[in-house]
Amino acid sequence: MKLPTGKSVWGRCCLAVTLALSTVAVVVTAADVVAESNARLYLGNWAGYVVKGDFHEVSATWVQPEVTCLNPGVLQRIVPWVGLNGATGLDGHVALPLMQTGVESLCASDAAIYAALPGLGIENVAAGLAYADPRLAGLVMHGGSKVSDALGAAADGLCEIVALGDFCQPEQNIDAWWESYPDAPVGYDDVDVTPGDLMHSTVTWDGRNYTMILENRTRGWTRTTVAASDAPARTAEIVVEGHLDAALPGFVPVTFTEITIDGRPLSAYDTQAYGIAATNRLLAPGPVDGSAFTIG
Repeated sequence: MKLPTGKSVWGRCCLAVTLALSTVAVVVTAADVVAESNARLYLGNWAGYVVKGDFHEVSATWVQPEVTCLNPGVLQRIVPWVGLNGATGLDGHVALPLMQTGVESLCASDAAIYAALPGLGIENVAAGLAYADPRLAGLVMHGGSKVSDALGAAADGLCEIVALGDFCQPEQNIDAWWESYPDAPVGYDDVDVTPGDLMHSTVTWDGRNYTMILENRTRGWTRTTVAASDAPARTAEIVVEGHLDAALPGFVPVTFTEITIDGRPLSAYDTQAYGIAATNRLLAPGPVDGSAFTIG
């Protein structure tokens, strides 16, 4: 299902930068959420781990999850991805551009799409502020998210009482993509991904270019995109993304494996745990086990 104004109306990392700016993130003690851990959980629209430092490569493998659409009036997304930049680095500034690649599973009915459009338009405006005023961008992004959430809740209520008929029938879409935020995401429309496919993602920086590689090991295809930038990589992310403060779809837990950052396993780093405070659940990562962890 295509949005009336085109798929680029929503950006996957736009919300991520809102989280990174900490304008809407809430820090809580997560000993009861992150199993057997005393780490703090940063709440926003990412669930997974972020590492701060100076990096050149991050990579991970996962199985694309089966998704169940739960709230027909709300856009519901589960997006496993790997990236460099996008969070606040050791210098206290948001590292941009965010270079990322992964796969989005989306539940979208006509009711959900039209309810989300006004807020998503505001979020796109915020993307234009990302370099000039990151904190203002975060505030504007948060405002757009709240508009989407309010209209989505209203649409979902109408769907529950069968007031909108087939307008509430969700469709599932799975799209492979890459993005150099604050630019819009770009889909790999010539390839397919289905639930159960084994995916592998790598993002590297050589001082002049970022290279984003997305591989479907089940179907035997690889897509590579090179984006010029001399901006250093200050953060690395291995996360599942959802829409901030909205409902998440049901999905099979995602286990990231083969995680390396500059050739070292994730457990070799001081990680920050991020979670999604969705309206229907709290999504948080399990503990790091060498080069793996599970979200679900």
